[in-house]
Amino acid sequence: MSLISTSIYWLYGAAGVGKSAVAQTISEKFAASHLAATFFFARADPSRNNLTSFFTTISYQLATSPTLGPLLKYPIDLAVRENPSIVHAVLEEQFRDLIVLPCIWLTTTCRLTTEQWKDLPRLIVIDGLDECIDIASQERLLSIIRQAKTATPPLPFEFLICSRPEPRIRNAFRHQDFHFILDCTDIGESFESGKDIARFLRHEFRKIRQEHGQSMAYVAEDWPGTSIIQQLVEKACGQFIYAATVIKYVGDYDGFPVERLEIIQKITVPDDFNSPYPDLDLLYMQILSHIL
Repeated sequence: MSLISTSIYWLYGAAGVGKSAVAQTISEKFAASHLAATFFFARADPSRNNLTSFFTTISYQLATSPTLGPLLKYPIDLAVRENPSIVHAVLEEQFRDLIVLPCIWLTTTCRLTTEQWKDLPRLIVIDGLDECIDIASQERLLSIIRQAKTATPPLPFEFLICSRPEPRIRNAFRHQDFHFILDCTDIGESFESGKDIARFLRHEFRKIRQEHGQSMAYVAEDWPGTSIIQQLVEKACGQFIYAATVIKYVGDYDGFPVERLEIIQKITVPDDFNSPYPDLDLLYMQILSHIL
């Protein structure tokens, strides 16, 4: 993954395949070097499920960055002093005044060269764009970023954007101006999630066998066996959350693992069941019915 050589990198995949884990890992790994700012959308958090505070959050992180702060704090502070209502302005105006113009000020007034910019933290990580509840805002943000990256001069920051491949997001990335600045990867394919899930299941089932000790003493050594693990991998459809939920349910100390696994195996998807992730939804329903 060459984050530094691409302007915009879109990492996409189904729910639960690990996009946020990748975003978090990269943010932590490059915190002291390449990372400029982050924003992690979250559907259930009113402060992070829309764009209201997106650009103010990014600009605040730029102004307080140990490396970028000494350069960008002054023009960002100046923009807020001159226009205190900027925090309530339309998104495009916020982006221009709090991010674009401070960068232009550095280039024109402080004579910061392109080569000097390359030595500064320039990576902005945006995770869970599909978690922004206003669908039109998802496209709006991508449009703002696209225009900034194709402007003259282009915005000096680079972006890692993680999301599910929702139709509106996918269509927004199909804009012709993205063709030369965008690189993208399906995390399900690139990380061979099926193999990873199978490996995870084998490891966790071994742990369950050990932890349940005496109650599993007469169960076959290779329990639950290759064929059952493969069935679970197929039901997971690349979603680690399905595999993790199976393990939590089967390994619960209040039940017998063999019986609980058999219950999961008996779950069948009705022909008229309307859900993008039917096996996961039915698994949740089974667990909830057991609890209630």
